[in-house]
Amino acid sequence: MRLTAPAGTAPTVYRIEDVSEAAATAFARAVSAVLPPAAEGAAAVDGSTLVTTHAAERASETPREAFGRRVRRFAWGSVLAVVVMSVVVSVAVHPIMMIFVWILGAVAFPFAGAAVLLTPSVVERWRLPRHGITVIADYAHSAAEPNLYLYGDLDGNTRTYYDTSGSLRIEISFDPSDPGTVVRADGRGRWWQTILLLCTGGIALIALIGFLATPFMEI
Repeated sequence: MRLTAPAGTAPTVYRIEDVSEAAATAFARAVSAVLPPAAEGAAAVDGSTLVTTHAAERASETPREAFGRRVRRFAWGSVLAVVVMSVVVSVAVHPIMMIFVWILGAVAFPFAGAAVLLTPSVVERWRLPRHGITVIADYAHSAAEPNLYLYGDLDGNTRTYYDTSGSLRIEISFDPSDPGTVVRADGRGRWWQTILLLCTGGIALIALIGFLATPFMEI
């Protein structure tokens, strides 16, 4: 099939991003080389009625973009909370108490954010070996990626998993609704992550209690 603009009309150019000029030229030449020549005297066919157009949709954000957006919102919310509490304690108690607000806020909110970020990973490490799909991941023998393993999901797609064990085969468990969420089936690493989450959450809780109690302190 060869598409041409009717005589007397300007052709419509469709641009493909992230492709070099050399690659695009090579692709166009390869396509043109396999197209049969147009028959001599053949009438031009108007294919415009077969073309449909629609407004371009905004691409859905990537997990990294969503993560960055949540971190920025949490950071601005933390700053706002510290500013509001500083005003409250300076009026209700004494301006010197703002120092305690800043110190406790600098501890409470980063640790609380870390605990929130750690929680999904810890939950998946405990949940998936019991309720996920467990399969064998084979070592990929890739020189470029020595920790790469390959496994298949329920749709027959080959997916990647990274592990530093060096074993030729390992058991992994993945979420059937999101096959990209995968953990070691033997639960390796979940205990230290659980302990880290408990310590982080405990520090955040103690600091948050002190942060919220500053308006009621006396000097």
